[in-house]
Amino acid sequence: MNTNYEQLLEETKSKVLGLSELTPENQWVQDSVKDGCTIHTKMNPLNELKINRIEAQVDVDPEAFINLVTNMTKKKEYDSNFEEVLYWNILKGRVLEKLDQNTTIYYARGKPPVFIVDPRDFCIITRNYKLGDGHYLAISKSIEHPQAPLVKGIQRAEMIFAGWIVKKLPNGKTNIIMIGHMNPKGDIPKAIVNQGAKFQVEGLNKALNYLNKNKQ
Repeated sequence: MNTNYEQLLEETKSKVLGLSELTPENQWVQDSVKDGCTIHTKMNPLNELKINRIEAQVDVDPEAFINLVTNMTKKKEYDSNFEEVLYWNILKGRVLEKLDQNTTIYYARGKPPVFIVDPRDFCIITRNYKLGDGHYLAISKSIEHPQAPLVKGIQRAEMIFAGWIVKKLPNGKTNIIMIGHMNPKGDIPKAIVNQGAKFQVEGLNKALNYLNKNKQ
């Protein structure tokens, strides 16, 4: 595997794990509680965009959940209004390259949930980790790839970093933490971008409903 990808993945992993804790050092501020999810945010002073942290305890198999939400080619099955990367309405998504069993490069093109905003596309690398029994981590990060050149008329957005931490608890529930930081670039007002957490909660709950309906 490309060593640059390895370094990028390790840096993203460290960033996501470091931000997952609600410590004073991380400076999270509770934003709201929506549909059983607790939302914390913090502002990135470098781009004035919010980093979001969403946490919930739910009844779901952790492995099934992590496999579903990280597979960008399947999300259309359970949420036509949920973009493969964060919260854009999906128009197109595909696998560009499967680097190993746990690492995939995806391309996705979508439109924001606001009709006045132009479409965006993304090229991201995603890796899944098994941290322990019933304990999983998934991370994503924007990259450049020869099979995903810039498209005229489409703004290339940036997934600065994103991650899921999913763990089975002793009480039988599964704890889910989602960390996300994205820059859609272009002319989208920052006030709209900074509302992204509510769309992420909606997508999370649609994934859970899909899994519950399709239990074997």
